[in-house]
Amino acid sequence: MNVEARPPVFSAKLVLGLVVIAVGLILLADTFHWYDAWHLMAWWPLALAAFGVARIVQDGLLSFRGHVWLGFAVGGFISQFGPWGLLERWWPIFLVWGGILVTLRAIFPQPKRPRRPKRGAQPPSPPDSCDPGSDSQQVQP
Repeated sequence: MNVEARPPVFSAKLVLGLVVIAVGLILLADTFHWYDAWHLMAWWPLALAAFGVARIVQDGLLSFRGHVWLGFAVGGFISQFGPWGLLERWWPIFLVWGGILVTLRAIFPQPKRPRRPKRGAQPPSPPDSCDPGSDSQQVQP
């Protein structure tokens, strides 16, 4: 396998797998009464932040999907650990954040990544040649 064709190590799939493993281990510790896992479950916004960082690493600093995940993580942290009413007063900052991101993406356009073909999709067959000397699929007279 070519090194350039290998997918990046840090990706959203890796983050998802690690989050599922971590949640499983935390809940396992809770079922064996080793630790009260619900104290750790209050840190759920970290998983959203990890998804956002993974998307930004994959797609670039102006990744819209990455910033959406980070926005949800910030909102989760504010709602979990912030003073009451902070999110209700400061929610327009998310609109400003999104507007800045859209403006920067308009000023600095991001290169389009080629889309990968869907699994099971067959590549197009080579076109039939009209040349009689080639290995065409035409009927010879």
